[in-house]
Amino acid sequence: MSSPSGAGNSGVMLPVLRFFLSTLPFLAVLVYLLYMAVQRGYEANEGDVDAGHDDMFSLMDTTIVFLVLHVFWTMFVMYLLVFVPKRRYLLDRYLREGESTLGDVVVENSSRRLGMRFLSFRTYGYAVYGHPTKVDPPVVVQKKVRIYQPWTRERVTILRLPNRPLSGQAKSDIEIDLNQMRSERDSTLCYISTLSIFWVFFSLGGAAFCVYQMGAIGDDFLVGNEDAELARRVLLLVAGINPFFAFVVNGIRYVMYYNWMVRWGASVEDEKDARNVKSKNWCNYNDDAASFDGSDQIPYSILGEDRSFAGTVPSHTRSLPIASANPAQTTSGKETHLTVSSIEEDGGALRVFPWTNP
Repeated sequence: MSSPSGAGNSGVMLPVLRFFLSTLPFLAVLVYLLYMAVQRGYEANEGDVDAGHDDMFSLMDTTIVFLVLHVFWTMFVMYLLVFVPKRRYLLDRYLREGESTLGDVVVENSSRRLGMRFLSFRTYGYAVYGHPTKVDPPVVVQKKVRIYQPWTRERVTILRLPNRPLSGQAKSDIEIDLNQMRSERDSTLCYISTLSIFWVFFSLGGAAFCVYQMGAIGDDFLVGNEDAELARRVLLLVAGINPFFAFVVNGIRYVMYYNWMVRWGASVEDEKDARNVKSKNWCNYNDDAASFDGSDQIPYSILGEDRSFAGTVPSHTRSLPIASANPAQTTSGKETHLTVSSIEEDGGALRVFPWTNP
């Protein structure tokens, strides 16, 4: 039987192994292009004037391929070394400085996603909570958030940054996200960063070698669009501005992420409209009166508790059964009971609430 530490190490190395194997095809192609560049040098030394005429890629094209990969890998390394730590610091601020309030988290209908977001595997939802300053009349904040518990939740803790009323995030989702990022930092992130840095230098070195070959074989053996002087200028330009360009791109990405987390949201005066979000369901149920899991309306008056449910909130917008020993007692002015089922951690439980027939 394997030890727990061995199982943990295998779990850590599996994402790194997948990342490494996914880059092997690109490495094989680039090594082949470098091999063809070396062959061009041998043919030029032998005085073969037809050297390079049968190559699929010229040395200039190969240089551009390496430089394009160099740009993308530099942006990815900058993402790992700059964007990820700044995102982790922002999430940590929520736990250190966040102001607590109660609100709801409603799952987003994935069929409503547009553009590239339709292909995303991430789960999004809407946090709904009271605006901290707009209380006369009361205003509710509706904010799209990333969620890690893909079900509708009611009366959960919402954290807001100080003086940022639209920055509400569910505390449980913040904790899950931050815990995952810390685990990656202590395990897989260092290995993936090392492999990415290798690709940065390998792509830059491959481009430099192709430029060197164009100068070494001489102008008499250059074909097509090969130009040693132009390739040298392009190499120096890309290598010089690429770190700054990668930093700016990741900076813009972080600003957009920060605005989405902290500043973007909608203030809604009608509390019912703020919760009118159709939730994802598994059987294509479509009814404007009530959603499949009751996430379009979350009535506090029925639940009457300051707690969070472990699963999807059942629909309370439909007619509910009236529990009574004698049906004749349902006449005007007679008190009966309303039976509401809620999902508990240990299974289903029935709760009875007093109800007066008008």
